[in-house]
Amino acid sequence: MVTKIIVYTKNNCPNCMHVKFGLKAAQVEFEERNIEEKAEYRKEFDTYGYSAAPVTVFPSGNVLAGFERKEFEDELGF
Repeated sequence: MVTKIIVYTKNNCPNCMHVKFGLKAAQVEFEERNIEEKAEYRKEFDTYGYSAAPVTVFPSGNVLAGFERKEFEDELGF
């Protein structure tokens, strides 16, 4: 079970940068897991069934792919 927000990212990924910037700006703690730098993270990422990063996993169990500001605001209660 996920106990904190996990963001699966890739290098040079604009949407990944948007997700990280938004979470930092909202002062929300998260763990970044770069799927290009660690095979273990790639295996975890693959279990979610998405082919592109970013994928954000919330403690609630909800998973968001890509970056849609409204979806993040709703999930975070803003």
